[in-house]
Amino acid sequence: MLGIIIYCTVFTLAYAWALVWILERKEEKYRQGSISFTDVFIVVAFVVIFVYLSNIVVLIRWTRSAYLYDLFLITGLAGFGVYRETMYKARAAKVRHRQRAEVRLLESHIAKDPSNAAYFERLSEVYEKLGEKESALAAAKMAAKLDPAVRNDWRVKQLEEK
Repeated sequence: MLGIIIYCTVFTLAYAWALVWILERKEEKYRQGSISFTDVFIVVAFVVIFVYLSNIVVLIRWTRSAYLYDLFLITGLAGFGVYRETMYKARAAKVRHRQRAEVRLLESHIAKDPSNAAYFERLSEVYEKLGEKESALAAAKMAAKLDPAVRNDWRVKQLEEK
């Protein structure tokens, strides 16, 4: 019986860790905002209770089929991970598309009004979000040249440090 409890505890903790990793991946890899601790805690608490208790029941009642049950749980978690990853990638592509559209729009506005520092400031921010540091730095330098405000100088320094 002690072996069953130890196995169920270890399996449940590993399962919960994998679930937390999947849920937090949104923030870590795709920078799409964070999930609140409360939401993750509630979900993981229910999952831990369910997996732990159901694993004990399955191991006691259907010992020979317990590995199939655990395989089913792992497959479900893997499927959930693939689903979430696909959703994160789709959302990231949508955000990237919007940012590219904003860059095109800002560039068309800059072509019409090349002395507007606010356009260059925003263009610098969007380029930074897109990961184009050199373009962001060039736009920030142009904004600082047009409007030598302290915030523009700080922005240039911040981008040069990165």
